Amino acid sequence: MNISIHDAAALLIQLEPDDAVELTRYHEMLKALSGDVSYPESSRNKIAEAMRNIAEIIAGKSLSPDKSMEEAGKQIQEAIYLMEQDQTDEAARDGEDMDTSESEGYISEDMDPELLAAFITESGELIIKAEEALLSLENNPDDTEAVGVVFRAIHTIKGTSAFFNLALLTELSHRAESFLSRIRDKEIRYSGGYADLALRSVDMIKDILNMVKDILENKPFVKPDGYDSLMITLKNPESEGISDKSAVHQPAPVSQEENISLLPIQEEEISADKTEESDAQSLSPKEPSKQSAESSVRVPIERLDRFIDMVGELVVAHSMVVQDEVLSSGVHYDLVKKVAHTSKIVRELQSMSMSMRMIPLKATFRKMARLVRDLARKTGKNISFVTDGEDTEIDRNMVDFINDPLIHMVRNAIDHGIEAPDERGKTDKPPVGTIQLSAYHSASNVVVEIRDDGKGFDRDIILNKAIERGLFNDDPEILAAISDREVYNLIFEPGFSTAKIVSDISGRGVGMDVVRKNVEALRGQIEIQSQYGHGSIFKMNLPLTLAIIDGMVVRVGRQTYVAPTLSIVRSVQPKPEDITTVLKRGEMLLLQGNLIPLFRLASLFEISGAEEELTKSIVMVVEDDGKQVGLIIDELIGSQQIVIKTLGEIFRNIPGISGSAIMPNGRVGLILDVGGLVRLANGAVIKK
Repeated sequence: MNISIHDAAALLIQLEPDDAVELTRYHEMLKALSGDVSYPESSRNKIAEAMRNIAEIIAGKSLSPDKSMEEAGKQIQEAIYLMEQDQTDEAARDGEDMDTSESEGYISEDMDPELLAAFITESGELIIKAEEALLSLENNPDDTEAVGVVFRAIHTIKGTSAFFNLALLTELSHRAESFLSRIRDKEIRYSGGYADLALRSVDMIKDILNMVKDILENKPFVKPDGYDSLMITLKNPESEGISDKSAVHQPAPVSQEENISLLPIQEEEISADKTEESDAQSLSPKEPSKQSAESSVRVPIERLDRFIDMVGELVVAHSMVVQDEVLSSGVHYDLVKKVAHTSKIVRELQSMSMSMRMIPLKATFRKMARLVRDLARKTGKNISFVTDGEDTEIDRNMVDFINDPLIHMVRNAIDHGIEAPDERGKTDKPPVGTIQLSAYHSASNVVVEIRDDGKGFDRDIILNKAIERGLFNDDPEILAAISDREVYNLIFEPGFSTAKIVSDISGRGVGMDVVRKNVEALRGQIEIQSQYGHGSIFKMNLPLTLAIIDGMVVRVGRQTYVAPTLSIVRSVQPKPEDITTVLKRGEMLLLQGNLIPLFRLASLFEISGAEEELTKSIVMVVEDDGKQVGLIIDELIGSQQIVIKTLGEIFRNIPGISGSAIMPNGRVGLILDVGGLVRLANGAVIKK
């Protein structure tokens, strides 16, 4: 019977525990394999154990056929590993080496693109888990479970890539697996250069997966730079100068309690039992349960976006029905009752569809862990990176937007914030600096914070730089009146930097302005808090989603606008004694002892027919970045959830407008950009 042990592993996945005929045939296959002397004895013993499990199922002696099938799968996987390990040892003894020259014709023409795309996706998920485990292992080199997670991920990628004939990936995974086996067997300690080598291997696997993805898009395949040198280093790290000491820069030694930590402090712990179970599900032929089958379904992003758009259209159409005169007349009671019931269903459908766009920030946060790890080594600083609230969910479409701001702020925290160990010692700080990345919900917003216990911002240095650039004059009274918030916000100005040395990490003043632009593009806000000598906090306030908004519908003349509810402080009808003017031009409202500048939307947007008498109008006080203005409107219509529509390329840069919405009466309502209006109210010039 011509069958290999890899074939046996693949066939077992297709078997059903209640199919006695197929199980009997499979048992005969295993029997033939157990007698094949080309396999090492250890592998044949594992195959024999799998045979016993299958035999118990056939004889009806197994109390749990599913569990027995799972055990058989584990045993066959262990047999494969033992066989490959024996082959690796034999190759090492014979001085043989793998030849990568045949990898140029990378994918056969008859390869199924859909299967290959699924492999790329699943391998990408495995490699992310492997990288997380490696970062955990660096903090705790004796964590055998973390070694197992990495080992099994690489092993799975190796086996599946061999099926697809992806030679480069198979060879790299094979050699990385052999290197990891030395760590697992405690032959070498995972730290220093060995840790760098393992992470370098993971990065190379990512690069190859990306290149395989490019091939599916008809792009040429080119062997990644550094592949050959990495293969040589993996074969014999010590001959290349790799050891458990740092291969780049060895930071000042610290105690075990103060060692660099790259694990989230409130991350859910995965027990050994859970990990074994999850790996068994991915590697063994256990019949998928109904629960696991229903827990996750892959849906193309385009299809999901289209579905959500259609739900939005349904909400708008339903609102138009609700406000129809036939219903508002109150004559058709039964129809009103049915529409009310439909309204509840539509609201729940909208809520459910929006939740489908939400994904946790976990993956984004863990990318930052790797960034901190690498930059800490590069700068020679000891840094503990901790996260909190990484399960906080945010709109999928926003994840890519916040990635760049986070990278810029983390890099700045490492380069400019956290001091070197000797500097921290002079100020009685612990030698290990801390960067904390956290996320939490606040009202209808998501708040993302980056804290560090570094040296913080020096107000005087920032002001001196601002004076040098002509942003302020050096009048002491004027400088004293500038708030800390206004001073710290200067670092968001394009090209503004107080760094004395420009490094390849930061210091050119190109980055923080990008941070603010990206955050504001998401209708969010960013603020800085700092105490010199004690650290800084960067806080981003972001909406949960870009698709809907809780808004207050207002009327000015015959036009309807929507103001974000979160930006509204209060609404008042002003009294004559509370209104004043500045230089007979600017109107101000005295509210609770504070003068608030008033802004007529009718004048800004050239709307005719608006109420001219201020005391007959309504002042809607809004706030942005700590600044308040009063928007003068004619009427507050009411609050409701608004489905946001983009304005398109032509109208996207209108000052004070961030989007549009189809109102229940079928007309278009413009969504106000409160931040833009506040800037206009504080002296910005309207560009005609």
